[in-house]
Amino acid sequence: MTSTTASPAILAPDEGEVIEARGNRLVIKAAGPRQLVCDYTAPPHFPGPPPHVHPGFDETFLVMAGRLRVQVGEDVAELGPGATAYVDGRVPHTFANAGPEPLRFLLVCSPGGFEDYFRAVAAGDEAAIAEVSRRFEYATV
Repeated sequence: MTSTTASPAILAPDEGEVIEARGNRLVIKAAGPRQLVCDYTAPPHFPGPPPHVHPGFDETFLVMAGRLRVQVGEDVAELGPGATAYVDGRVPHTFANAGPEPLRFLLVCSPGGFEDYFRAVAAGDEAAIAEVSRRFEYATV
């Protein structure tokens, strides 16, 4: 499984590749070797992934609706609409939606390619999950 090759794109709010995985809805807005941008909606009380690292890319979260709980190292913050969090992929981190409402945020991963992981999770493709995890050095901590 390989990343989408980026080309200039202009998308309307309801356009983009939709990926449904583990109760989350991701709309891929841009995907290429240099960057992934997706509109991510997490359901109420979503516990998030276990604390993890991925030295192969960094993330930026921009909260659009709801409350994002983010932990980076030992620091924990709850962010509301308009707030951002930058995460160096080498630092253990996680995120969650502890609230009763859906959480919506823009997720930017640099470089790109991690959309392949979301696709693999949605498809239940363990071999592809393992390949993408190796590529980005994704590991739980």
